[in-house]
Amino acid sequence: MERNLKEVNEKLEHMMRRLDYLEAVLTESRQYPELAQVMGDLRVGAALYSEPLKLIQRLVSVRRHLSRDEEHRDDVSRVILNVLALKGPQNISALTREVQRERGTGSRVTVRKKVLELVEEGIVEKAEGHSYRLKE
Repeated sequence: MERNLKEVNEKLEHMMRRLDYLEAVLTESRQYPELAQVMGDLRVGAALYSEPLKLIQRLVSVRRHLSRDEEHRDDVSRVILNVLALKGPQNISALTREVQRERGTGSRVTVRKKVLELVEEGIVEKAEGHSYRLKE
């Protein structure tokens, strides 16, 4: 399933690049402005499918890691992976708040330790600034 989602996502991205190109060519030629607008609208419509598809892909990836790796079945790691899948890159403070909200308790030290373990395992990677994200 994960491979199929990846293929669909790649095809969608390819289609969006082609629509961008066609829109640019039509806009530059100024011969068919209404057609350029239609191409832009098609691109926007295709983009609406892109994010939900990526979200499903991230959730499937998290589910696969949680079911495969015994050590990542603990509640804190599960919450961290689910938050990163649903909300995208987060810093340690935001992840700690989510762990506390979900479990009722959770320290920044514990969350940081779990995040670093997930980085070491290759499931999570450092993003911009002080944020972490799921590795693709």
